[in-house]
Amino acid sequence: MTIQAIRLNLPDNLLRRLTETAEATQQSVDDVLLQTIRAGLPPNLERVPQRFHADLRWLNRLDDDTLRRVAASELDADKTVEYETLLEQNQRAQLTGDQNVRLNVLREEADLMMFRRAYAFALLKWRGNPNSESVVP
Repeated sequence: MTIQAIRLNLPDNLLRRLTETAEATQQSVDDVLLQTIRAGLPPNLERVPQRFHADLRWLNRLDDDTLRRVAASELDADKTVEYETLLEQNQRAQLTGDQNVRLNVLREEADLMMFRRAYAFALLKWRGNPNSESVVP
């Protein structure tokens, strides 16, 4: 990893807080500042499959109310029942070719829904949304 130096002008009160934290944790101001930046960046997609990145990046453009709706969204009830039924049949090795294709389609939809919900929640939290913990489907 390449390290780049930058010049950053900080207000006195922030520099004082960084210095106090560095002293209290027995770390350098640089280390405290790096940790603060890492913790303060928007959610990272490095552990999310590439095929979902564009869809999730699009969520960055949404306002908080819309993100709350995304975070609370669920897979359609009929699809959920169908998905669970196909999963059970798959465990018993009872799927036809068409059912296997359908299971894969539903799995992809469920995965995308899960990633959307998690990313929307993480964005709300990153934005400092006071109600991000109370998102309920």
